[in-house]
Amino acid sequence: MSSPLGGTDAVIHLVSVDRIFDSEPPVHALRDVNLAVRRGEHLSIVGPSGSGKSTLLNTLGLLDRPTSGSYWLDGVETNTLGDLERTALRGSRIGFVFQSFHLLPYRTVDENVMLAEAYRRARPGRGRAGRRARADEALERVGLAHRSGFRPDRLSGGERQRAAIARALMGEPALLLCDEPTGNLDSENTASVLDLFDQLSEQGMTLVVITHEEAVSRRADRRVRISDGRLTEEGR
Repeated sequence: MSSPLGGTDAVIHLVSVDRIFDSEPPVHALRDVNLAVRRGEHLSIVGPSGSGKSTLLNTLGLLDRPTSGSYWLDGVETNTLGDLERTALRGSRIGFVFQSFHLLPYRTVDENVMLAEAYRRARPGRGRAGRRARADEALERVGLAHRSGFRPDRLSGGERQRAAIARALMGEPALLLCDEPTGNLDSENTASVLDLFDQLSEQGMTLVVITHEEAVSRRADRRVRISDGRLTEEGR
């Protein structure tokens, strides 16, 4: 079954998604969420603590399953997939960027980027032999080629986040899913990362940025707000 939007235009398509956690009383974390994000779009999701942002992130990242409703990722209906299939789809279609950079301190920047493929099933034509070249290409793409042999403690916060973004790009994902990506950065480094997001969007990368920062959210093409588990579209 294909996404109701048809074709390959929608990278994300949620239809009437609910997520209810069993407790006493039950927690209704997502309520009738409908969302379509087309290829190449840059979307920001804003909302206060407890609004459902983390649940939505986990749903989009295939880390959690909806209680009801449907989720298509890059044209694949995820509801019927088993755990191994979901893991494989997540590894091949989604690049994750977090507030904490999650770089190994005893590895160089290029080694950290190459680790993105260490635990992922190799795609045809993307064997181990070409891993360093792909890492170099990813670092060049984020403007960090000159820092390739440095360890993370020699980098600024913005450079460390760029390294983390390069690692996320290694698998050529359909979607870059970013959770408070500027939360640990000062204003100068935040601006640098947002400039990079603009560049990636212009290159056709689909970005979803979950943030509580107004300046970050307004750099996106579209902005939606989540409150009490419900999504509403907002102007930029």
